[in-house]
Amino acid sequence: MQEMETLKIKIGPHEFEATGSPESVSEKFAAFKELVTMMSNSVLTLAKESVKKTMDGMAEIIASDDQLSKIMRLNGREVSLTARPQVLGDAILLLVFGQKALRQNDAVTGSEIISGLNTTGGYSFTRIDKILEKIERDGDLLIFGEHRGKKYRLTNTGLAKARSIAADLISSTA
Repeated sequence: MQEMETLKIKIGPHEFEATGSPESVSEKFAAFKELVTMMSNSVLTLAKESVKKTMDGMAEIIASDDQLSKIMRLNGREVSLTARPQVLGDAILLLVFGQKALRQNDAVTGSEIISGLNTTGGYSFTRIDKILEKIERDGDLLIFGEHRGKKYRLTNTGLAKARSIAADLISSTA
């Protein structure tokens, strides 16, 4: 009578189960170990490449934030624009982005936006809250709080759009 062996192992998300002669189970397990090792190495390589790409992207972002002084000015709590986009909504996105980049302020008040627009000059508006609500409907801004306590924060798409507008203005002023 031939001897039978059963081996059942779980390594992370990988499971192995085999029944048979000790030699066949041993051969199958060796092949399984090799496969798991190769998969782990390829996952590590992909993860390292992904981290490197992310770090390279962060370096580009930091470099573009350093160039914001070409189009923005910080004076106390106020961020104003020295290069003006044509559209008021784009100017507002840039001011909120400037607050985030230059002041590390993620929760911008309406009065900070109005102050920045007034100092920048050249834009006419009566109710800034209606314009901010339209930018929120477009998915570029988050509004939280109530009444006079409202604060504004860029969404990921709004941040990307603001960076794009800033890059265009920076390249046109250079």
